[in-house]
Amino acid sequence: MSMTQTTPRTDAVTGRQRILDAAAELFLTLGYAETSLRTIADSVGIRAASIYHHFENKDALLLEILEIGMAAVEAAFDDAAEQAPTDPALRLERHIAGHLEALFAHHAFTAAHVTVFPFAPPTVRTSAVAARDAYESRWTELLGEIAPHLDPDALRIARLALFGAMNSSVQWFDSSTSSTDDLAERIASTVAHGMLSTRGAS
Repeated sequence: MSMTQTTPRTDAVTGRQRILDAAAELFLTLGYAETSLRTIADSVGIRAASIYHHFENKDALLLEILEIGMAAVEAAFDDAAEQAPTDPALRLERHIAGHLEALFAHHAFTAAHVTVFPFAPPTVRTSAVAARDAYESRWTELLGEIAPHLDPDALRIARLALFGAMNSSVQWFDSSTSSTDDLAERIASTVAHGMLSTRGAS
């Protein structure tokens, strides 16, 4: 294949990714409503009209960012499942570590689910919610296997508490000064203490 055939395709992929990277950061730092396509274009160094070569509109851009973020945590969950130890507490820690690693490795894309999604247009939230629900269901199933004595309401509360602890870390945890594995161990220890040692006292 000739250089003239490959270059446009390479440029298109690079340009699309640059737009996604810039938009994800700007949505996170400025907010979705406050970030215009012109702001994104200026950050990338292109004309605003060029964005329409890749995305139909700003909503479509946000939806793809959310999809990328969800794909990252889904892949981390799969990796943790393949390496799952038999010990329940260690199994939980492995999954938490995977989620946190994905959260910080793909920060702007995964954090968008925490800080941007609640303020996204209804059509974007509707389009993204099925994948989010499916991921949450995987965690509910995992927690049910780890702590089978918990009833559905207790599992739901455990999942919400765990997600709150993991996802809120993007707003306060400094991954440059401490390891996400250490954070995972602390979160797992706290959650497992309540889940695995409490036998549903009435």
